[in-house]
Amino acid sequence: MDKEKRSKSRNSKRLFVRFGPEKPDNIGFSNDFSTSGIFIKTNTIFQPATTLRLEVELPDSRILHLEGIVMWAKKVPASLVRHIKKTGMGVKLIQPPAEYIEFVSGLV
Repeated sequence: MDKEKRSKSRNSKRLFVRFGPEKPDNIGFSNDFSTSGIFIKTNTIFQPATTLRLEVELPDSRILHLEGIVMWAKKVPASLVRHIKKTGMGVKLIQPPAEYIEFVSGLV
């Protein structure tokens, strides 16, 4: 999803994320939030159209439970992860709760 296609602005914040299709048992970090989606930096990816359960740990240690659909995924060899920023998945959120919207709206 390139910037021209985005209808919402995105904000950067690095947070711990757990995710998975059945239960959130994979680990990654978030970066690039919007009110409608999230980028998860990880080398564990799922195919586009996969529904994921997400747990995002906020800076105050609260855990937000979210659900989303993988829109795109890019996996690179482990040896290149540090050099390529967009290894992971873009996830479109399904009915994000008000608490998540408030958190993202507070990022500048």
